Amino acid sequence: MAARKKSSAGPAPRLGHGEFVAYPGGPTAIYDLLERLSAAAGDSPDFGTPGISLDRKRLTVRWHGELPGPVRAVLADPGVEVTVQQTPCRPGDLRAEAERLLREHPDVLAAATARPEGDGIEVLVPPAVADPAGGPDQAVAGLSDVPLFAEVGEAPPA
Repeated sequence: MAARKKSSAGPAPRLGHGEFVAYPGGPTAIYDLLERLSAAAGDSPDFGTPGISLDRKRLTVRWHGELPGPVRAVLADPGVEVTVQQTPCRPGDLRAEAERLLREHPDVLAAATARPEGDGIEVLVPPAVADPAGGPDQAVAGLSDVPLFAEVGEAPPA
């Protein structure tokens, strides 16, 4: 089941896949749905990063391929507006590739994360690497067969 973390003032905590922050004072139905959805999806590599609207009344469920029965059952009576968005790439494969990139190229990448849209990986290239290469895209050329969305920047402090 997804881990619901309470939030206090300040930045959101670092979250793993399937974890989310429940902000106080808002509608709770969306968080209840996320818990049920995460429990039904389990560790499926087809389950992507859900998107929550700012008003906490709409949920985007990102999935690669056909929804399994337990997930369809949860979404049959969601209690909030739900949109299912098919991802072009398998989210679990993108997460694994992002981890591989960071492990094998720590001198080139400051950060790498699967994009919520499921269409590739966002990578952060330090200026000291991007500038001599002619830009972030040139610095990461050839590192992966997965589409990389490169930007120049430093990793936030841990």
